[in-house]
Amino acid sequence: MLLFKLIIVLLLIFIMVSLFTALFYMVKSPDNAATVVKSLTIRIGLSLFLLVLILIGAHFGVIEPHGFGE
Repeated sequence: MLLFKLIIVLLLIFIMVSLFTALFYMVKSPDNAATVVKSLTIRIGLSLFLLVLILIGAHFGVIEPHGFGE
């Protein structure tokens, strides 16, 4: 269970790194549009993978979701 949470945290870190990489290349030079698009595409892919991973973990009971106000 700890390994699963560690993987989730690492994916969140990689998502943030990808986002700031795109920001860096966007500010550095407007000619780097292809690099910005590639970095944002990687971020979207990692975000979708993280979402699926969380849904699978919740389904199999590895992580336990909680309701608000219960």
